[in-house]
Amino acid sequence: MPPPPGIWSVPASTSRNLAARDDLLAEIGAALARRGVAPLCGLGGTGKTKLAIEYAYRNAGAYDTVFLIDGQSQATMDASFVTLAAEMRLPDHEQLDPARAVGVVRSKLGRRGRWLLLFDGVRDPSEVEPYIPSVSHGGHILTTSQNPIWRGLTTVNVRGIERAESVRFLLQRTGETDAESADALAEELGDLPLALAQAGAYIEETGRPLAEYLALFRQRPAALLERPVSFPVTVATAWESSLAAVFSHQAAAELLSLCSFLPMDAIPRRSLSEYDPLALDDAIAMLRLHSLIEVRPHALSVHRLVKIVVRNQLRRDDRRRWMEAARRIVQASGRISPSTEEEREGRTEPESG
Repeated sequence: MPPPPGIWSVPASTSRNLAARDDLLAEIGAALARRGVAPLCGLGGTGKTKLAIEYAYRNAGAYDTVFLIDGQSQATMDASFVTLAAEMRLPDHEQLDPARAVGVVRSKLGRRGRWLLLFDGVRDPSEVEPYIPSVSHGGHILTTSQNPIWRGLTTVNVRGIERAESVRFLLQRTGETDAESADALAEELGDLPLALAQAGAYIEETGRPLAEYLALFRQRPAALLERPVSFPVTVATAWESSLAAVFSHQAAAELLSLCSFLPMDAIPRRSLSEYDPLALDDAIAMLRLHSLIEVRPHALSVHRLVKIVVRNQLRRDDRRRWMEAARRIVQASGRISPSTEEEREGRTEPESG
């Protein structure tokens, strides 16, 4: 769909790596209609940015101005607003410093409707507040963030795609008909859009059949989460900054390390009762800032690929330590322990030396 007349600064919509997520697109539309602001939140790799771009393309005719802003820092947002001031042909825009550009753009947009600003990659919701124009006249704000805490706003939680969509995507991308292997691979990848796109690209580049890729992934998961090298962002790199932040916080690092060895999808809170409740809450809060953990009423959940990446980053001694801690919790809960093979390797890559 071509963009409408007016200001349009949005990357091309690459639907090849995006499932048809009509339910989420409808949820975004409803949130914007209610409040004018819709934060898209979730783990890195769930397709938040592609979803926001897809929404912009599908609703292009409703806006005169659609502009994507790099929301990762004050500096990137300042630069985006200077560019937007020029696009809007505001008076003396060539002489506007960033602070003035932000002010005049906010003022101009706040007095009219039919505009959509997409703030991509927001780290802290408080950092974007000074840049948001009034939406009282019909303007809309879409944000993408790993941080799910947007006080006073209902967030759109972006998770993995439905299994049927995962299978359909893998079969279409690879040109194969092996639905059984596609289903099994989608299960291994936790239906994460980025991981599915990576797998499809790897199979396309190497010509390896789906069934063979599935077998290889079960043997070398961490290595394949770094491939293909031609892929712009991989699962292994998408969470680098988040994991670095978490591992600078001792309680959060310990909780994530432990969870990475627990085989259950839903980890009962009561199974962590031996830990100090305040320290546990601090750790959970830190992990939630990066969507590395999902909190349910009586349980916690960590995506299976996060577990693989975390286990692979741990030193051998730490791996043994957390594997043993996880064994105690699994045995106390009466669940089946991980297999001997999983215990020995922790589903990580072999260490050199």
